[in-house]
Amino acid sequence: MIKAIDRYLLRQIVPTIAVILFIAAIILLMERLMRLLDIAVGNGVSTLVVFQMLFYLIPYYIGLALPMALFLGVLLAFRKLSAQSELDAIHSCGIGMSRFIRSAMVLAVFMMGFNILLTGYIQPYTRYLLNVVMFNITSGVIQQGIGEGVFMALPNGYTLRVEQSRGGGRDLYGVFLYKQEDGGNLVTMTAKRGELMTGGLDGTVSLRLYEVNRSEWVPETKAVSTLETGMMDWPLNLSDLVKFRGRGGDTRELTLMELMRGYRLNLIAGRHGNVADANPAPDKPPEEVIAPSAVASEFHGRIVFSLSMLLLPILAAPLGIMTNRASRSFGLIFGLLILVSYHKVLEFAGAYAASTGAPAGIMLWSAFAIFTAATLYLFYRTEKQAGTPPVLLMEARWVAFTDRIVAVFRPKRVAA
Repeated sequence: MIKAIDRYLLRQIVPTIAVILFIAAIILLMERLMRLLDIAVGNGVSTLVVFQMLFYLIPYYIGLALPMALFLGVLLAFRKLSAQSELDAIHSCGIGMSRFIRSAMVLAVFMMGFNILLTGYIQPYTRYLLNVVMFNITSGVIQQGIGEGVFMALPNGYTLRVEQSRGGGRDLYGVFLYKQEDGGNLVTMTAKRGELMTGGLDGTVSLRLYEVNRSEWVPETKAVSTLETGMMDWPLNLSDLVKFRGRGGDTRELTLMELMRGYRLNLIAGRHGNVADANPAPDKPPEEVIAPSAVASEFHGRIVFSLSMLLLPILAAPLGIMTNRASRSFGLIFGLLILVSYHKVLEFAGAYAASTGAPAGIMLWSAFAIFTAATLYLFYRTEKQAGTPPVLLMEARWVAFTDRIVAVFRPKRVAA
């Protein structure tokens, strides 16, 4: 019988989780799609690149929606059971809240493991791949073409910018190049038109400029020399024009094991503070280059966020219990308010610790301890207290408080 009840509770929770995850992912992706389309259209990029970036964003948005889906799945399941008096029937059989919620806790353990896999290993790689695509778009080199209106650093020290880019970034108009040499001389070059040309067996790409005007200004003598030419070829290798950094320039691109290793090495070496390594060795791992406070904040933040999922069924179950005379929205709104507030507290604590060098472990684990104590206390009172559940008592006090506030502004009746 008990196993049948466990399966029944899971049948109430799992479909709700699946629906919420699907809806949340679609809404979040559609909101980001419009911004990505603006970036792509402004840089002359194919829409296929936009969908590639959306694919890289899916793990991030699933990670955001996963805790909310688990919380709402358990809360709505308990609200349905209590509204149809099924929860009272289960309690009359001698099955308490602690035993009845066990299947939901097992589900929370599996979802916590999936969240650790998602945030600890999948998201760092997809976030890096997304940053690579965004860098290629905004830096101007993508699909073997040059975007318009962006500044591109060339290997020889020149900075390139074009006003108009057509033909997939191969036909250029209004070309401008700028360079400051070691001696301080300023060199500028302008060309009315340019084109990228592929030639040779090795696929070498050259930039051909038409109607070129080259000027060089010497700051010591204030002399300016100019040179005009009808056409100039400039050999290039687009694959070497712009190279994005390696993975790990951002703490969110590091895996959980890399963060753990960096955090442990920082503790052993006594490194602390919010200052990154200014001159790192070429072969030094990124977790040892980033500021120790940022590594500690990201490491503790991911662990606390994942462990918090175990508390969501314990919080959602008491908030879902209701009666026919109670409001159907108080527990839902109150629970969402608690979750959003807790999430923002963790975000603020992590950001503050990373930027100021404050102890991230103390700040984040203190917030987790307070959230855990409050959640367990609410669940204990709901299970042990006879009569009206604590959430319904809070709702009654809230209604009485709002009635007193409204009564102050309600116009008084004049006696006849």
